[in-house]
Amino acid sequence: MDETIEMTIDEIAEDVIEPEETEANDNADLIAELDTLRQRVEVAERTAREISAAWREFSELYPDADLSSLPDSFNSAIERGIPPAAAYALELRRREVTKLRIEAADKRARELSAGKVQPTEDSLYSPEEVRAMPPSEVRKNIEKIRRSMKSWR
Repeated sequence: MDETIEMTIDEIAEDVIEPEETEANDNADLIAELDTLRQRVEVAERTAREISAAWREFSELYPDADLSSLPDSFNSAIERGIPPAAAYALELRRREVTKLRIEAADKRARELSAGKVQPTEDSLYSPEEVRAMPPSEVRKNIEKIRRSMKSWR
């Protein structure tokens, strides 16, 4: 007999049984994929509800917040999973601490400062000061101007 025509009973059984098993396997794979997709949708919906609740809390706590003035660190904190209200509170605290540090440094500088330098009666004139004087003031201060001229270079 011709080899192409000749099939054994086992080969025929495989051809007949195998499509049913393949179909059953395909159905099982599809059911598993459907379950996975349902779980992903459930997780996405839960996440969306949590995000919505977090922003609702933020708007209740900070109704007048100007989000456009916030630095990138605010967005970075939210991307790391920190709730918006907590990220905003952290940013407000950072600004407050920075302001307090600046005020403390200013206070310390004022304490260490000699204050405004006030000219004394014995202080000398610079060439620029003499040039800016009207003639009547030059005549009035001529002795002090002469003393000042000795220190000019």
